[in-house]
Amino acid sequence: MLKAGFDYSWTEASFACMDEEGALLLEEHIALPPRNASNLPCWMEQCLASRGRSMDEISEWSVGSGPGSFTGLRLASAFVMGRAFARENVLRRAVPTAAAMAHGAKCAGKIGKNAGVLFDGRRDELLLYGMTEKEGSFVPSGVHAVLSSQDLSPLGSFDFFAALERDREVIEKVAGSLLAGKVVFLPHIQASYLILNEPGDFSRPLTELVYLRPAVFVEPKIPRNL
Repeated sequence: MLKAGFDYSWTEASFACMDEEGALLLEEHIALPPRNASNLPCWMEQCLASRGRSMDEISEWSVGSGPGSFTGLRLASAFVMGRAFARENVLRRAVPTAAAMAHGAKCAGKIGKNAGVLFDGRRDELLLYGMTEKEGSFVPSGVHAVLSSQDLSPLGSFDFFAALERDREVIEKVAGSLLAGKVVFLPHIQASYLILNEPGDFSRPLTELVYLRPAVFVEPKIPRNL
């Protein structure tokens, strides 16, 4: 049976599988149009079919739980819950997407236990999510914040940082030289790191998602008379 990692926390989906021996079978990424993930199941099936495997062979799912897109995180969670419905032999869990990003920075040579994962918060702000390494895995440290260039003091408690390449411009604009040489900009989220993070711990349900800026209700406008 296979172990799968799956993340859809932004406009790119990441999918990885490991075989029975723990060897990496596939590590794939696909960019999806905004609000259109209709091709996602077929793409995942094709990835597995090209290795002579199928979705029904997956017995463990590790799903990225964020921080990230409200829609993407819920879609990934719901998709895996649907795949595993009424199949008692299929385990599933939520793993922070930030853990996979921290692993990526660590593998790039960064030293230290405290990792700050950064995201573009829009409006010239950064979203910070803290991770701490414990026994080779990364777990939430409890530190999270919305940062502006006027107050970057929370960044001082971290040994290194991880961020997506797409957010480089805004991170350098807001944080300036403060983070020079301390950030690893990742082209992708490696879903295999979700599988490897806290292996065997399935205590986090797929409903446990992370939103640093939750979706909010906006009062609808009264339509104009035509």
